[in-house]
Amino acid sequence: MKNNLLRMPHGTESLYLEETYRHKKILRHMEDLTESWGYLPVQTPVFDYYDNYRPLLESRLEEQTYKLIDRDGDMMMLRSDITLFLARQMGLALTEEDMPMRVYYADSILRYQDHEDISNHESFQTGCELIGCPGIEGDLEIIFLLAEVLETYKLPQSRIHVGSTALFQAIATPFPAEDSRRLNKKLHTREKDAIRQILQNVYKKEDAEELTRLLLFIGTGEEFCARSREWRTLLDGALESSLDYLLQINKGWKDLGAFADKFRIDLSETGDLPYYSGIVFNAYTDGCGTALASGGRYDGLLENFGYSGSKPASSVGFSLFLRKLEKLSGLDMGKPASLHSENENTLTAAERFIKAAALRKQTGVQ
Repeated sequence: MKNNLLRMPHGTESLYLEETYRHKKILRHMEDLTESWGYLPVQTPVFDYYDNYRPLLESRLEEQTYKLIDRDGDMMMLRSDITLFLARQMGLALTEEDMPMRVYYADSILRYQDHEDISNHESFQTGCELIGCPGIEGDLEIIFLLAEVLETYKLPQSRIHVGSTALFQAIATPFPAEDSRRLNKKLHTREKDAIRQILQNVYKKEDAEELTRLLLFIGTGEEFCARSREWRTLLDGALESSLDYLLQINKGWKDLGAFADKFRIDLSETGDLPYYSGIVFNAYTDGCGTALASGGRYDGLLENFGYSGSKPASSVGFSLFLRKLEKLSGLDMGKPASLHSENENTLTAAERFIKAAALRKQTGVQ
């Protein structure tokens, strides 16, 4: 019992004093920015019925999810994926007339993490979801919003790497499910020889070589434009539409101009959640060994949770990992005002109140 008092459960985290102050200031900045884009706040439940989500949980997330039995004997799960909980909430509430719907959230996630897996000890997320805006316009809005978030937090040099779940699925279609998962895993670690070997189990050698080069491509939009011409005829043109869509994404951020240097096409970004259906992306920042933000398109997810409008609830969004951001942000957080001084004990309660009111007026706090 004494040992338990000295440690915290894995996948949970507490904040204290100045650390909490900085955390709240970071959140407030995000709220002000996203509300200026027309996004409204939403709060997801802490737990829900496990059976609602079971078909949508990939094996790793399934293993990390905390489960409990309620007093009626039903299996419940704690919130381990905010997008899933938000999709159920929106699926039950949204009508066709409500869309497009723009929402943002700031919630804790509750997952079990391995003792050794320090990089994934992430308990706080904030993010934005755009629901009911299909295609290129919705994708670009979310990517541009993320780019502005990274810019305004005054982070070290950052890049948004955009890939395509649809492109990966077109290549992995002939594979058994287990081989597809293995290929995806090797892509995340960029193991070239292993990727080539898996592809050669299905494709002839020269195609496997070219597909390996394709899946490991990272570069600027201009570099992608030049290489994509060579890949359009691969697999009898099965990749053409996905490649063309990424070219549209590239044109969109070139037209924007302001954040053009923040984007990369990265075809090894394939998404590791089963509900992604289109583009996927991760944001990387100098000084952080793993992604600072992650997102993608998930058309069709809300239909799993009761949405039945004739207009599809096509959705795209991102999550920002707050604990990583807080350590890297160059924003001036200031310091909380203090009434404490050496002669504090000589003041009466009324005098301290008058002093506090004067300080708030001086700093513009009403």
